[in-house]
Amino acid sequence: MDKILVVEDDSKLRANICELLESENYLVEYAENGAIGLEKAQKHFPDLIISDIMMPELNGFELLEKLMKNRDTASIPFIFLSAKAEPEHLRKGMTLGADDYLYKPFRILDLLDAVETRLKKKEIINVKLRYIQEQVSRKIPHELRTPLVPILGLSEMISEEEDITEIKEMVKVISSNAKKLHQKIEKFILYNDLVVGEGKNKNANNDSNCFFSEEIIFQCLTEIEEKLKPIERVKISIEPANIKFNEYNLSTIIKELIENGLKFSAEGTYVKVEGTIEQEKYNLKITDFGRGIAKKDLNSINAFEKFGKQQFSEPGFGLGLTIVKKIINSQNCKFEITSEIEKKTICEVEIPLNK
Repeated sequence: MDKILVVEDDSKLRANICELLESENYLVEYAENGAIGLEKAQKHFPDLIISDIMMPELNGFELLEKLMKNRDTASIPFIFLSAKAEPEHLRKGMTLGADDYLYKPFRILDLLDAVETRLKKKEIINVKLRYIQEQVSRKIPHELRTPLVPILGLSEMISEEEDITEIKEMVKVISSNAKKLHQKIEKFILYNDLVVGEGKNKNANNDSNCFFSEEIIFQCLTEIEEKLKPIERVKISIEPANIKFNEYNLSTIIKELIENGLKFSAEGTYVKVEGTIEQEKYNLKITDFGRGIAKKDLNSINAFEKFGKQQFSEPGFGLGLTIVKKIINSQNCKFEITSEIEKKTICEVEIPLNK
């Protein structure tokens, strides 16, 4: 029997919805605001959540955002109840990962249809994701589903939307999330290639030399998520040099290290990229001024493991630093990470010069 959590501050409406769902043989939990709803969602793990938007303590958007940051609750289908048919609400909700919208006052049949549709789709997705889990890892389905939800939801809505402006906005969200999904899949494929191929990157050519300059850094920045503001937040000080490192592999590790630095540091801080020639070696140093990495974690960088997972819950496979290590080892270079909690993390790569 499917369990549904109803989060609604209007007691009369909440009672009516609960009574209706119970009459359809659903198990129902309820909460009078978003804060209690979050607590119950994390405790009972419902199959579906129906939530109002404007509520005290924690509104519907904030509730969904917190649920999406938690791997255990991110895949729960989410239906918004809204008193306002405003495009801004729709876009924000779908971007955060909402599966559907119902505008008040809604018909009983519309609510029941939405519930049944989302539960069926959840089961279809879960069947496919269980297969992936068996083949790879328990953590991958959540990461794939996060950008997939708005892609699926908005794709359906486009077919019913007549306003060209709204369609364009939906397409932008679909495109953004499709790119995220593509990047996640590519990262996993790269990791798999590195493991199976003993450190060899299939996308890289056989040229082990390159001319390293700021141009390579700037190209990497264009491939990092715009919301991280890489162009604004990355400071570059590079001494150009010919080095013994495949250019594609070099771009891969630089992008991963910069992206990690941006993700795990506050928006007002920056990431510094420095490159200097030191005693016939090239020293590439990437520094972020974020939360830092505990010493115990520095000694155990593994795939599908993320640092400080009890305290933080950023999306991602946890593959970034593992990929970096494997590529650097395959190039016979040295890699070192030093970190101070709540101060900074420095990643250094020592590369032979190409004389």
